Amino acid sequence: MVFYPGGAMYQPYAHRYLFFQNFLSDLGATLTRRSQANWVSLILFVAALLPIGISLVVASPVWRRVIAKPGRGMFFGHAAQIISVLSGICYVGIAVTPWNLALGAHMLFVQGAFTLLLGFVVCLTVMQIQNAWLARYIVSNLIYIVVLAAYVFVLFRGPDLLTLHGLVFQVIAQKIIVYISILNLAYQTMGVIAAEERAA
Repeated sequence: MVFYPGGAMYQPYAHRYLFFQNFLSDLGATLTRRSQANWVSLILFVAALLPIGISLVVASPVWRRVIAKPGRGMFFGHAAQIISVLSGICYVGIAVTPWNLALGAHMLFVQGAFTLLLGFVVCLTVMQIQNAWLARYIVSNLIYIVVLAAYVFVLFRGPDLLTLHGLVFQVIAQKIIVYISILNLAYQTMGVIAAEERAA
């Protein structure tokens, strides 16, 4: 955001990132809305998203291995693993398809990433419940599922971007879900690491 040259849909000549009017995807565009090169911000955007997508793919078997006991929750464990891989691929897709060059593909990856992430967390939570996982991690996931489901609804059915109000609503909703996603997935990861350490 610091390196973004500026420009938003309703303020194309702004000279900085507008927190309530610029999507995070604006950081990954090759050009700003005032046709200014955006390479530094783009490189940082890609460098931030690629590891997220790759980690969702690489770490996909870990959740099932650590949480699910043999014969308990294996269906949801396998489902979580597959959905995590698909979601990770979508996050990589978001990183490598700037919206200003491939809007259709970019939006498909965005919608896929968050929808699949919702499916992953649902499967993960069911697996945690089936295996008597610590309640604090289950509660955190349940709260997250409600918030993420609301965002997925907004993503598909929320106010359109034809008004400033609709744009601000969508931008704020995106920021909220991204930051909550970071916090919840980090918290769940800490739980998995702690469980592995106890097992060792």
